[in-house]
Amino acid sequence: MARPSPAASDEPIYQAARDFLWLQDRGYPREAALHWVGNRFALVRSERDLLRRGVFSQRSAAQRLAKRVRGALWRHRPLWVDGHNVHITVESLLLKRPMVLANDGALRDVAALSGSYHMSEVTEPAIKAIFSFLEAFPSVEVYFLFDAPMSRSGELAAQYRKSLQKHGLLGEAWAVPVPEKHFPTSKAVIASSDHAVVESSTHWLDLARGVMDFMSLPFCGYDFRGLAAI
Repeated sequence: MARPSPAASDEPIYQAARDFLWLQDRGYPREAALHWVGNRFALVRSERDLLRRGVFSQRSAAQRLAKRVRGALWRHRPLWVDGHNVHITVESLLLKRPMVLANDGALRDVAALSGSYHMSEVTEPAIKAIFSFLEAFPSVEVYFLFDAPMSRSGELAAQYRKSLQKHGLLGEAWAVPVPEKHFPTSKAVIASSDHAVVESSTHWLDLARGVMDFMSLPFCGYDFRGLAAI
C-alpha cells in the first residue's frame, strides 16, 4: 500500500527525503548529500536507493515535469518506448515489488533490476497489460527498443512485435546495443522513467504509470510527489 504524503509524515524515510531535497536545492553534490543523509538516518542500502530514484532537486523535478505529456496530444506523435525500462516496471507492479512515485513525476521500481532481469512467468502478463493500455490509447506509431546485451532481449522484442501485429498497431520492436542512441530528439514522445532518458528528451510519457492507472494495479511503495524542503 502507498505511504502517506511526505508533507504529513514523520516517518524517518520522509524526514530523510526532505533533508536530501534541502541539500540538493542548495547545491550540494547529489551523492555526497545522499551519503550524509543516509548516515544521519542510518538508512540501509535499499532505503538509500529509494531516495536516489525518488528525490531530485526542485529545479530538476520541475524541468522534467514540464516536459511530461498529458492528455491525448501525445497520441498524434510517434511513441518510442524504452523497452526494458517500461516492461520491468510493469512486471514490478504485477509482482507488488516496492515502487516509488518520484517528485519528478515518474513511477520507478526501487530495486533497479535491469542488470539482472530475466524473462519469467510474469513476462506475458506484463506485455498484455501494456498492450491493453496501448489498444485503448493508440499512438500513430509505436517503436520499442530493448537492450540487446540483456538476456533474451531479441526474444522479448519478438514478443512485442507479435503483439503490435495482433493489436493492429503500426510500429516495430528491436533489440539494439544502446537504445538511448536511437531515440529521436524531437517530434516524438519517449516512454521511459529512466532519469537520464527523461532528462534528454523533449517530450516524455510515463507509460508504466499509465498502465498502472488504466489497469488499476496496486501501488506498493512511497509517494514523493508532494515533497517540499523544510
